[in-house]
Amino acid sequence: MMSPLIEGPFAEALKRGRDRFNTKFAYARRRFPGLDGETMKEHLGVTVAPIAEAVHRVAADRLDGAVDALYDLLLELIGGGFIAAQSRYPALLKAWREMLPRLPHLVAREPSRFVGAITNAVYNLSTTATARPTFWIDAMTRLGSECADVQQFLEAGKVVAWRSGLAHYRDGALAACLNLDAGLARAALGLPDADQMPMPAIIERLQQDRWLAPAAASNLSNKDRRLRVVAAVGTFRGFGGVFVEPPRVLLRDGEWLAYDRENCWLVTADLFGATFHRAGSRPPASDRPTQFDFKIDRSGRVMKAAQAATFAYLADASSSAASDATMAVTLPRSHSIYFVALTE
Repeated sequence: MMSPLIEGPFAEALKRGRDRFNTKFAYARRRFPGLDGETMKEHLGVTVAPIAEAVHRVAADRLDGAVDALYDLLLELIGGGFIAAQSRYPALLKAWREMLPRLPHLVAREPSRFVGAITNAVYNLSTTATARPTFWIDAMTRLGSECADVQQFLEAGKVVAWRSGLAHYRDGALAACLNLDAGLARAALGLPDADQMPMPAIIERLQQDRWLAPAAASNLSNKDRRLRVVAAVGTFRGFGGVFVEPPRVLLRDGEWLAYDRENCWLVTADLFGATFHRAGSRPPASDRPTQFDFKIDRSGRVMKAAQAATFAYLADASSSAASDATMAVTLPRSHSIYFVALTE
């Protein structure tokens, strides 16, 4: 395939920095012997040119700085195999080709920081099994046009990353909503324009219930709290999961730990997904046994205060651990962790 013709302001920027770019490419070839010049030229023409042209339209005096940053990052992505025909991270190319050309005002402001942050965000979402990188790209492309600067974009990006499946971003995302412009915070949470509930009140309700949807948090009439199985997370390692055998759970410092004979994992789960983070090869001692009034019997009947519900498939649980409003349950013949919550 012939490399596309590069012309116009982008071609002139490359020409002005020719010696610098040639030196950068030579150093990159030492790190990445498989780095191909034709592949680089093709991506400059197809991937970078539309971004550079968009930056030139909104801030012509910042074109050279943007091209420098884009060239450096592109070398890393191509050299590391992150952008390739058979890449495991197709969302990265989508972000560069569909998102960046639509947000030139932010690329022009802080090209290295902005493009690097987007690349890292999409990579992290792509490497989390249950996350949705395409959802994040589409949502942040829309929200990016409303962001006046890069910092505002990054704060909104935390919120959407949480909604895209990065459950461990939850606390930071909720805190970010209180610092954002109210309209942008509502958009990042996916709330309708007509919603008028004060943001602090919405955040307070979301902090109290990790299984409550943002739209439901703004509905004062939704008060029906019942015991529900709200999630089943984790699978056998042979199917792309983390466990080599049915795990067990415990609570430590208010956090769930799941372990098998080989590894221990910190598990973060909520309405939008679950993430697993290595926590060593052996589990620590659990907190003093406490289930925050949660109990589960051999029949799968779960009790919390005055509430009770039977989930037959949770019968004969192998372990359980509860926080104030959620119980994690494991079974002797399943690689999943089941969460039962008292939620609206």
